[in-house]
Amino acid sequence: MKLNEKLDILLTRKNMKRVDFAEKVGITYRAFAYYMSDTRNPRKSVLERIAKELNVTTEFLLDDEQELQLTQEEKFIRGITQNGNNAYEAAKFLSQSKGLFAGNSLSDEDKYNLMRCLTEIYEDSRKDKK
Repeated sequence: MKLNEKLDILLTRKNMKRVDFAEKVGITYRAFAYYMSDTRNPRKSVLERIAKELNVTTEFLLDDEQELQLTQEEKFIRGITQNGNNAYEAAKFLSQSKGLFAGNSLSDEDKYNLMRCLTEIYEDSRKDKK
């Protein structure tokens, strides 16, 4: 996994905007945008500040062979975006669903029924492709 991919995931986990992160590590947004677009690599001193802020090592950030352990949600969103599909609606749906399940606004029976409905929708969509 490349540096820019790791940065994107780690910033998302921290719920931090790129411009705010750049300011926090003492660089311009334009410089950070170059790192995120994989057109430039940060200098050693900048990389050290980035790693410190994200609680990882510089070696981890630079080693393309090292992967981040992704959550199921992150795997799903990455899969959608890498296939060129629009991930916005899926991410919005996941966020809303997470709120329903975590917020205890649904009874256990309602949660169970919601999962059954989602499973049925998924199974129906698979039948259409055969």
